[in-house]
Amino acid sequence: MNKIDSTIKKLKSSPLFYLFLSSRELFHSNFWFWLSTLNKTETAKLFSDKSVTSDITFKREHNQTSGEFKATVDLYVSDKIAIENKVKDFPTEGQLERIKNSFGKSDIEFVLTTLFWTDELSFNGWTVKTYKNISDAIEPVKFTNDTYYQSLISDYKQFSLNLSELAEQLEIMNEYDFAISLNKVLYGKLNEIKLWEGYQKLRASHLLIHFNNSNKHNVTTAYGINNQKATIDFVLDLNDGYKIGIQIEDIQYRKFVIGRKAGKFAENLISSNLFLNNAFWGRGKKSYLNYGDTFKYQYEKIEKITFTDLFEKINNDFQNIHNEIDNIKGQIPSS
Repeated sequence: MNKIDSTIKKLKSSPLFYLFLSSRELFHSNFWFWLSTLNKTETAKLFSDKSVTSDITFKREHNQTSGEFKATVDLYVSDKIAIENKVKDFPTEGQLERIKNSFGKSDIEFVLTTLFWTDELSFNGWTVKTYKNISDAIEPVKFTNDTYYQSLISDYKQFSLNLSELAEQLEIMNEYDFAISLNKVLYGKLNEIKLWEGYQKLRASHLLIHFNNSNKHNVTTAYGINNQKATIDFVLDLNDGYKIGIQIEDIQYRKFVIGRKAGKFAENLISSNLFLNNAFWGRGKKSYLNYGDTFKYQYEKIEKITFTDLFEKINNDFQNIHNEIDNIKGQIPSS
């Protein structure tokens, strides 16, 4: 942790860090756009090795449509480069494919800029530029002769390199090891600089990329942040708006049902010994717990676990659901 402490100290010494906290992705995209107002060709070179002319145009938050496909890219070099910027998480294949489809058959180079990266990932048709790649390529004197602007660009370059250094120190393992309860020391350090939730998004998105490569039961996946904890959902649709699935939050591995009469549905499953455990006792000795009226769940605790073992556990639970799917659907309360 000593290296992380040192890097955090360097980050906090820059006034740019406090601007960065307000909107992480917008901060960088806006700074890059500002660079383009100083020198368009030098800015384009940060993202592409292809030669460009000086008549190019940069645009922030560019909306693009082709047929049924619509998307917005963070930074756009007209008719040349579409740039999607990621600080807090990894994109999904679906997100990036939607962007590509929104440009139709246009001869556009697609560039993913990212603070975090791991060589095990790849996205078809996209060039990856890490923040370190971009920062290393910045030469302030090539953008302007104004010494104040050069100083500002130098500050940004060093700040981004410090961010990249921190990113390299936060190892992205193929393990569920990023719950607060499993790493309270790292939580304290990242929460101090308001990067803990971003780290949770990063790790949850990475987990789902790997799970979806082995999604044996065509379940819907998603993640969010709840009280600074990544909440990761694996969901199967049933009938009449009812759903069933697995949810992971911190060290709780939850089995849940969703629906208008979720409580009755849960009780029916428990009494039939289907999916939900008829020996579970939660707070107040309840046989299930609640998130509102329509979400009921039971949980068991998990510790640090490899993706391989975690995904096997999830897929086994969904296989059991499929084995009993007709009986489970039969427990849905009548309207």
